[in-house]
Amino acid sequence: MNTVLEVSKIVNIPPDELIARGMPAFLEKEIRLSELEIADLRDKYDVASKEDLYKLIESKSINSHPAGEDYITWKNKEKYRKDLEEKLKLIR
Repeated sequence: MNTVLEVSKIVNIPPDELIARGMPAFLEKEIRLSELEIADLRDKYDVASKEDLYKLIESKSINSHPAGEDYITWKNKEKYRKDLEEKLKLIR
């Protein structure tokens, strides 16, 4: 049997409502995880922004490996977080 249907019966909530309630929780969790990963990069390089990290790489103040990969990860995490925040606003 479908897990959503099973849980729906247990909690006595229609499956579509159960899914609708779960989506915001999932998005919020993903946003928090992205923020934590970005905070780890801030701490790792002791910078306030990805732009500051890029400046360190460009000036050769730090090695480009793995800093360059971390810069790309940071950039991608910020976009991911922004996209999720936009979707969260739409469903609230």
